Amino acid sequence: MSASTGPQATELLQTIPYFRGLNETALAAVARSTVERAYSAGEIIFLEGESNSGLHLVVEGLCKVYRVSEEGKEHILATLKPGDSCNEVPVVDGGPNPASLAALDDSVVWVITSQALHHLRRQFPELSEAIIKNLAMRCRQLVQRVYNLSFLSVTGRLAAFLLQQSRDGSTLNRRRWTQDEIAAHLGTVREMVGRAFRELQQAGLIEMNRHRIEIVDREGLKALT
Repeated sequence: MSASTGPQATELLQTIPYFRGLNETALAAVARSTVERAYSAGEIIFLEGESNSGLHLVVEGLCKVYRVSEEGKEHILATLKPGDSCNEVPVVDGGPNPASLAALDDSVVWVITSQALHHLRRQFPELSEAIIKNLAMRCRQLVQRVYNLSFLSVTGRLAAFLLQQSRDGSTLNRRRWTQDEIAAHLGTVREMVGRAFRELQQAGLIEMNRHRIEIVDREGLKALT
C-alpha cells in the first residue's frame, strides 16, 4: 500500500465528480491522502456492516457493489469501472458500510479514509458541495432503480440494463456478463433472464452469439423501459 501522488493521480481525480472542480493545490492534497491497494479477481474489498471503510475510487479493473440476503442470494447494486467511486454514505454519516465491495477483475483501488476526507472538507469547503451534489445524483439513480424493480417486467429491466451497459458502444462481452451476473443485477433468477433475452432477440432488438450481445435497436429497447 502506498500514497498516490504525481500527475497520474491528479489526472484521475479530475475525472471523478467529487474532485472535478478542485484546483491543482486541492487535487494534490487529495492525492496525498489516498492509499493505493491492489486486489485479485474475486477478492472481497470490504463487507456490509463493517466499520466505515472510507471512500473507494476504482483506478484499474472492475468491481461490484452488492448485498446478500439472509438466504444467500446476491443482488448487485452497481458495477464500478475506472473513475467510479463508492461508499460515500458512511464517509458522511459515520455509520457502517451499507453494502459490500468485491473485485470482479484484478483491480487497483484508491482509498481515502473518513478522517482524511473530513480534514480535506474542512480545508477545501468546495469539496463538501461536490459531495452533496454527487449524493443527490446517487439518490436519483436509486429512485430509478426502485422504479425499475417495482414497475418494469424482467424484459424491461433487461432492456434498461443493456442500454446502461452499452453507453460507450453497441456490444457487450458475454464472457464479462453471464446470465447469472445479469440476474443478480436485475433482482431475478437466471431462467427469467434467459427468457427475457429470447424475447428481445425475437423482437429484433438485439443479436447474440457465444461471445457478444449486440444492440440492434436502441429506440426499441428504450420503449420497454
